[in-house]
Amino acid sequence: MARLIALRRNMQRQIWQWQHAPRLLRPLHQLQARAGQKIAKARFFKLSRISKAIQIEMPDAELASRRLRCVWLHHGITWAFDAPLHTQRMQQVSDKCRLPSAQITMQLNQSLMYSRAGGQTRGEGLRGRFIWPDKCFYNQRVLTTQTKIHPEEFMNKLRSWGAELGFSQIGVATSDLSAAEPGLLSWLEAGFHGEMHYMAKHGMKRARPAELVPGTLSVITARMDYLPTLHGQGWQSIEFERLNRPGEAIVSVYAKGRDYHKVLRSRLQKLSERIAQEIGPFGHRVFTDSAPVLEAELAARSGIGWRGKHTLILSREAGSMYFLGEIYVDIALPATDSVASHCGSCTSCIDVCPTQAIIAPYQLDARRCISYLTIEHSGAIPLELRPLIGNRIYGCDDCQLACPWNKFAKRSALPDFDERAGLSGQQLVTLFAWGEEQFLSYTEGSAIRRIGHERWQRNIAVAMGNALRNPLLAAADAQAIRLILGNKKPNVSALVMEHIDWALLAC
Repeated sequence: MARLIALRRNMQRQIWQWQHAPRLLRPLHQLQARAGQKIAKARFFKLSRISKAIQIEMPDAELASRRLRCVWLHHGITWAFDAPLHTQRMQQVSDKCRLPSAQITMQLNQSLMYSRAGGQTRGEGLRGRFIWPDKCFYNQRVLTTQTKIHPEEFMNKLRSWGAELGFSQIGVATSDLSAAEPGLLSWLEAGFHGEMHYMAKHGMKRARPAELVPGTLSVITARMDYLPTLHGQGWQSIEFERLNRPGEAIVSVYAKGRDYHKVLRSRLQKLSERIAQEIGPFGHRVFTDSAPVLEAELAARSGIGWRGKHTLILSREAGSMYFLGEIYVDIALPATDSVASHCGSCTSCIDVCPTQAIIAPYQLDARRCISYLTIEHSGAIPLELRPLIGNRIYGCDDCQLACPWNKFAKRSALPDFDERAGLSGQQLVTLFAWGEEQFLSYTEGSAIRRIGHERWQRNIAVAMGNALRNPLLAAADAQAIRLILGNKKPNVSALVMEHIDWALLAC
């Protein structure tokens, strides 16, 4: 027992020394990592309460100096050192107290570091308070700024800048997504993510923006419509009609144009640069379906739309035919209001799903989703699901095509998402004849390229097998499909060969 008490005191002393090194203010996550390693190594986890504090920079310096020079805030740590949660909890406290926080970090209160006698550290735990920043603030990494942001005026400018860059809607969400964590954990534990191991690899970073990008206080969300300009009235019926032409390959509408990752990422970065011109340098990072980000959750919280029963975001003005993007920022912006759900008793998306991947309202088993099977899944497509894929070779739009709200879908303001020649209305035999060089050439700058030539051939082989089983297929088309399947078989991978063999069983 005496040894454990001595160990505890020694660890507390080290933590004090690390945090209070002369002229050095360590970022919170560095302290927690080092302390956590020591604790784990010693196998002694329960520490006495340690209180931390953060500094919130007030937008109005004059008001702050007159009424609120400093604010006390104690933040307890008892069992675990989790830096992202500290940032999140601190932000929650500042929101609750209605403090217009613009920067969050720490400033030591030197008078509380040492007792008056002998300069020894106090044994009652760390204490701090919000202190106006000075030249040594946070290793000089955070600068004091007198820039004033009028929330309503700034948001109007933000929307205007976004519109100039082709975005249809701009919103803002807070960095607190803790309420979404149980649902994410439940979805992962059920295995609904399939082979998308990256969904579980990053843990709760998806629901903790401040863990993914330390210092994040707000998230700017953006919507960009992608419906090609050639899609006129009745486009949903036109797309559905393709299912009745078994020899024709169906590519998801969003993938017929330029890769949206490139389009949105560059324009979000330009939006960030425009913000910096207005308010000065600030910390930020842009995302477009490329990192552990809960895009749909952030979009719903910021008022882009509501979560539909197919789990996609729906808007009364634009349906669901749009891309989402985010900018994580280290400035506190006023959150935009969320919108109510307008799905009502409609179950069109659930009823139309070919594989019944929407197992219940707002619950998707990705392992059964055709988009997952043709894009994310790298192995053999399950036998029982192959006949349900039909002639879809990249993605599936059925749940969106059936949604009544998509009659309001907006045409893209950018030419980037217009249909490319060679990817729309093509016959299966034409696309299956592409060698790898042709595939790379035709899909240059397209999102399709990421699946690779092998998966492309696998998908088309399944679609060909379904075409041969379809009574609507003309005899001449059936003969052409059998011929190309037989000719390709000796020159493909084992994965593709397996699907060719399955397709030829229809003969």
